[in-house]
Amino acid sequence: MTKNRDQLPPRPQIERIPDSIRWSLLDTTRCGQRGYLRPCQSEDLNQTADSAFPMTPICATASEAVLIVDDEPDLRTHLTDLVASLGYQARACGSATELQEKAQRFQSGCILLDIKLPGLDGLAIQEWLTSASIKLPVIFISGTSDIGTVVQGMKAGAIDFLQKPISEMALRRAINRGIAQSRKYFCHSESAKMVKAAIAGLTPTELYVARIISKGYPTKLIAGEMGRSENTIKIHRSRIFNKLKINSAASLANLLNHADAI
Repeated sequence: MTKNRDQLPPRPQIERIPDSIRWSLLDTTRCGQRGYLRPCQSEDLNQTADSAFPMTPICATASEAVLIVDDEPDLRTHLTDLVASLGYQARACGSATELQEKAQRFQSGCILLDIKLPGLDGLAIQEWLTSASIKLPVIFISGTSDIGTVVQGMKAGAIDFLQKPISEMALRRAINRGIAQSRKYFCHSESAKMVKAAIAGLTPTELYVARIISKGYPTKLIAGEMGRSENTIKIHRSRIFNKLKINSAASLANLLNHADAI
């Protein structure tokens, strides 16, 4: 049982979108943030309410877990079982060192972090997570209500503070919030990578033509301005649309605006 809990998942891979999928005019995801070729933009999900995102199965990443950091073995086991009963993958860590070894393997999830730990305390671990650019939201847990410490942790970005003994309802609410936040960050990050890679795949001439097309200029005017034939511009247009997986000039404009905002 313990072996399964501690077994680490494979290193995360960047999500790949099939070549057959094309991006359309919709430049926001179902949870309301800007996105390019994200799963919710590429699948027929008309029967799913927007309010369900990002907590739908399609929003889950390839590697997601709730990491539980507490130096008390019994409490750690109890919280691990409780998190698992809520339907989440749980990973127990008895120290800051264990967390540092595991946290970077996960694309989404959250961290239940005891404020009082031997060695690095919860606030020091939170600082390390920030410096390591690990975007797993922190939920502090503690047996005491040290207001000063709680305020300091919340100012540093923690999303909640749960006092022991922790109620199942409060735990579920905090974890849901943490996972939703991490999924949205991961989705936004992947979208930015894909947009940058797509734009980088254009030649300088294609990028120039793309920006003119995005402004609504017809092929004839573009050809005249560049001193090229209309047929040459049509070939550029086709290649641009194929490389960027788009299907209209309006989609192209949205994508370039998206790239400029990154």
